[in-house]
Amino acid sequence: MTTVTRVALLPRDGLFCKDGRGWHTSASGRGHALDWPWPQTVLGALRSAWGRREELTSNTRFGPDEWRTRTALIRLERTLVVRRPHGAEWKLEQRVWPVPADAIWIEGATRVERLDPAPGAVPTLGRDDDEPREALWRPALDSPAKPLARPRWWSDEDFSAWLAGRPVPVRGRGDALAVSRRLQVHVGIRTEELTADEGVLFSHDVIETTERNAEWGIGVEALLPEGDVPGTGTLGSDSRLFRVERLPEVLFEPPRAVLDAFRSGSSGIRMVVVTPACFEQGWLPDGLGQEGGEYRGRLAGLDCEVVLRAAFVPRPVHVSGWDMAAGTPKPTSRMVAPGGVYFFDRMDGKPFDETHARSLWLAALGARRDEGFGRVAPGVWRKRSNP
Repeated sequence: MTTVTRVALLPRDGLFCKDGRGWHTSASGRGHALDWPWPQTVLGALRSAWGRREELTSNTRFGPDEWRTRTALIRLERTLVVRRPHGAEWKLEQRVWPVPADAIWIEGATRVERLDPAPGAVPTLGRDDDEPREALWRPALDSPAKPLARPRWWSDEDFSAWLAGRPVPVRGRGDALAVSRRLQVHVGIRTEELTADEGVLFSHDVIETTERNAEWGIGVEALLPEGDVPGTGTLGSDSRLFRVERLPEVLFEPPRAVLDAFRSGSSGIRMVVVTPACFEQGWLPDGLGQEGGEYRGRLAGLDCEVVLRAAFVPRPVHVSGWDMAAGTPKPTSRMVAPGGVYFFDRMDGKPFDETHARSLWLAALGARRDEGFGRVAPGVWRKRSNP
């Protein structure tokens, strides 16, 4: 039997989650860290913490097969990025989100520009062997000014306003959300000589999760068998400590602004990927197929047939990891990066409403859903023109 548990994992001394590149990809022999842990890494931390408590309770040490068997029922559901002032109670506005790919910062602008799709007037330069792909709408930007680099994270206020179709102001440098990095150097010492061991001399990035006035954490909703997560655990490539705090269920609920925007109906819907998504056809969401020169089908969480109008998908991310029980690397998966945006119409021409927004909020699409991948957030889409 499993129970739903909602907790925040709060790293005590930053995070180091190594990416798929080797240690010697540069002359300095430096390892590179991910911007944020993959969901499968968070799941592994939960399984390790729960399993170690079971080892302590039973006064035994589990072998690889026992670890797999005893932790097989643990599932990762919805995950969040959270940031709060030190010692504050958890609130809805403390959520942090990846910036969507349809948000554009323009030099000199006071608000974020919305990159809306519009029907294409000319064919693309790609191979003309995929009619539905050629029929997808293209990004349209009114301003001729130079786009700037977008930030990595958005506050819950800005993300909710964007999904609700409201304008979002450009924040000053001091108001932007960003985690800082530092370089961690490791040196091995030969005990007999008290000299450095050149074979154990390396460095890597560390993501700092503690700021002067705030702390970052990982919000987790998980299915756990018979009990809760212990008060502490380890996470990442060098097993850095985290502490565990309970999270209220309200942090996983959709924003009121988004539900209000859908209440009057939306002719289209935009779907933002918030955790890496693993689709069988690469960038194309599962459930969609070629029909009538378009991508049509059904998505998990929706009770209607939809047609894909546009897809703003950044370069894919390559998700790898390490199987701690087997002691071998996991296969590398090519996934849609957080921030990717998909635009849909209903085939019956009816509007999307509040019910659809609720059912799609942090819903899981694609494969590896029990590891926390494929979570999405819905937003209204008011089309420029009909096809």
